[in-house]
Amino acid sequence: MRHKFLVAALGLFVLALFCGCATAPAGTKVNIDGGGFYRSISPEELVRMLRVKDFFLVNVHVPYAGEIEKTDALISYKDTEARIGDYPRDRSAKIVVYCLTNGMSSIVVRQLVRAGFDNIYMLDGGMTAWKKAGFALVDRRAGK
Repeated sequence: MRHKFLVAALGLFVLALFCGCATAPAGTKVNIDGGGFYRSISPEELVRMLRVKDFFLVNVHVPYAGEIEKTDALISYKDTEARIGDYPRDRSAKIVVYCLTNGMSSIVVRQLVRAGFDNIYMLDGGMTAWKKAGFALVDRRAGK
């Protein structure tokens, strides 16, 4: 009886892996000086998350250099504190931040954590890593 249960459980696990249902929480936990943390995610992890998008995706890079499809907002890293009202009101809402590399987004994730947000993710390597992994950016500028 126990053997049949283990075989069935293993079968369900393998099935879940193939359909993408058995994924651990994305990202590597990065602690922030002064308390709190965010999670660093790879382009592949972001692709999986975008399949069932349940988060606010924000591009903080300036000047505009394109964006990832399904981006919810363009909020310059310089304007984070002034535009905190443009982020979800719920401080536990999942937010994914990206820029061109990591410089601007690393500033923003720290500001968001200090502002009380506790479910923050950052695309490691930004749009540069996204493109290097073979994923496309969109350009929403007029005439592009």
